[in-house]
Amino acid sequence: MVAPIVGVVVHPAGAQVTRRGRVRLAGPAGGEVEFRVTVDDLPLELDPESVRVTGNGPVRLLGVEVAHQTRAEAVGEAVEVLRGRSRTLRRRLAELADADDTERARRAFLDVAARNAASALARAWAGGPAGIEADTRDPGSGEPPGPAPLAAAGRALAAEIDGVHHRRRALAEEREEVERELAATEREAARRPDRDAPDARRVVVTLDAPAGTGPEADREAGSEADPEVGLEVELELSYRVRTAGWTSVYDARVEGERVTLTWYGMVSQSTGEDWPAEQLTLSTARTAVARQLPELEPWYVDVRQPRMQQYMAAAAGAPEGAGPPVPFPMSAPASAGAPMPRGGRRAAARDVEAVHDVTGPVATYRPARPVAIPADGSPHRTTVAVVELVAALDHLTAPKVADEVHLRATVTNTSDHTLLPGKVSVFHGSGFVGTAALDLLAPGAETELHLGVDDRVRIERDLVRRTTGKRIVGNARSVEVAYRIRVTNLAARPVRVTVRDQLPVSRHESVVVRDVQLKPEPQERTDLGVLAWTLELAVGARQDIGFSFRLEHPRGVDLAGWTT
Repeated sequence: MVAPIVGVVVHPAGAQVTRRGRVRLAGPAGGEVEFRVTVDDLPLELDPESVRVTGNGPVRLLGVEVAHQTRAEAVGEAVEVLRGRSRTLRRRLAELADADDTERARRAFLDVAARNAASALARAWAGGPAGIEADTRDPGSGEPPGPAPLAAAGRALAAEIDGVHHRRRALAEEREEVERELAATEREAARRPDRDAPDARRVVVTLDAPAGTGPEADREAGSEADPEVGLEVELELSYRVRTAGWTSVYDARVEGERVTLTWYGMVSQSTGEDWPAEQLTLSTARTAVARQLPELEPWYVDVRQPRMQQYMAAAAGAPEGAGPPVPFPMSAPASAGAPMPRGGRRAAARDVEAVHDVTGPVATYRPARPVAIPADGSPHRTTVAVVELVAALDHLTAPKVADEVHLRATVTNTSDHTLLPGKVSVFHGSGFVGTAALDLLAPGAETELHLGVDDRVRIERDLVRRTTGKRIVGNARSVEVAYRIRVTNLAARPVRVTVRDQLPVSRHESVVVRDVQLKPEPQERTDLGVLAWTLELAVGARQDIGFSFRLEHPRGVDLAGWTT
C-alpha cells in the first residue's frame, strides 16, 4: 500500500509521523476473508511499540506487525558503482591526454619534415634548366623536378596537418564531455553517504472483511460494485522516530517601552525519510521525561575514615569510604541547540503566527504555512508566535569593573504562551545590539533583556583620597580611602540608573573595615559588601555618589585582594 506522509507532530526530542493511504481488497464473495496489507520503506529507527493503525471501512483490524525489510540495493553499493565509473572516466581522460600528446608530436614532426623537404626541393628546383616543364621531364633522367611535384608535396603535407588539427579538436570535445560526466558522477557520489544505508522497516496489517460486506453484499444491495475491483479501505498509520526535534530561537525588537518578541521553531530531523510540506505540528510535550517519576533515595552522611582504614577496606575488596554511595538525581537528556538565525525581520512586516492549542501542561503549534523538512539534519525555521510585551527600561552600571552604562529591559510575559528556553537576537529599534539567552518563561513571569551600552549616560569613578596612617596603634596600621562616582544623563529623556559598587570584606579576624561613610545611603547593601544606588535623573541632570572607609591590618602583613 502506498501511504504518503500526511502529518508530523514534532516534540523537543522525537516526532510522531502519520501516513494515510487507500487499498482495494479483492477476494472471493461470501464468508470472512483475511487480507495482509504492507507499508514498506519505513525508517529503521521507528519505535515498534509506538506503531498504531486505524482504518475506515467495513473491515476489522486483526493485528499489526513490524518486520525488518532488507533493501534490494544498498546505498554503499551504488556509491561504489559511481566511484568505479569515476575511475573509468579518469583513465579515459589520461588516454585522451596521451592521444593529444601524440598528435602534437606528429605536428612537430610534420613541421620539421616540411622545413627540410621544402629546402631540399627548392634547392633541386632552382638548379634545373629554366623553362623546362615538369610534365616533359623524365623522372629517371636525373634532372631536378619542376614546380608540380613541389605543389603536390605541399598539398600532402597540408592534408596531414589538417588531419592533426581535426583529431585534436575531436579529442578536446571528447575531453570536455568526459570532464562534465566525471564532475556529475563525483557530485552524485559525494551526495550519497559513504556507508551502506540501513535497511528499512515494514509494517504488516492483517484485517478481514466480515460476512455481509464486500462486492457480493454490494450487489445484493443493488449497487454496481465490480467483484474484480473489491472493497476499498482507508488505513492510517502512525509511529514515533527519535532523531528529530525542534528548538526555540527568538527575535526581540525593542521600540520605546514595548518589546515585540517573535518566536521561531527550528525543526531538524535525520530519520532517513524526507517530510513533505504537509501539516506540521510543534508540540512542547517532552515524552522522554514522562517515562518515570523521580524517586529519592536515603541521603546518608558518615564520618570520613582515615586513609589507612580506606586502604585496608580497599584491600579487602570494599569500595573506598565506609558509607553507602550517595545517589545522584537522574536528569532527562536535553534537546540539541540550533544555529542562530541571522538578522531580524523588517519592521513593517508581520510574521504569520502558528495556530496554537493549550491542553494542560502541553501546547501544540501548527504553522500557518506548510514547511518541508528534508532528512539532512539541518535546522529549518518556522514562525511559532509573535508576542507583544510591555518593557520597563532602566540602566545598570558597575564603574569599578567598566566605565560603561548598560541599557536593559525588564519584560513580563503577559501572553498565554509558555516560552521555551532559547537564544534571543536583540534589536533596539532597527539596530542589532547582540544576543541573549532566554530561560523558560511561564505566563506572568519576567526576565531581563540586555540592550547594550548606552553612551548617552556617562559614568565616572575616581579615587579622591587615599591616606596611610603614620601612627601605629598597638601593632595595627590603617589605610583610609574615599571614592566619588558621578552619573550624568545626556539622553533626551529622564532615566533610571542603578549604580553598583562594593566594600572590602575581611576574611581574617586581624583585618577590619571601619568607619564606612556612604552618601547618599544605598538602597541595597549586602553582607558581602555589595552596594546598589538607584538614581532618577532628569534630562541633563548630574548626581554624585561618595563612599569611604578605613582598613586596619597588622603591621608587616601582606594583604591579598586589596586594591584601590
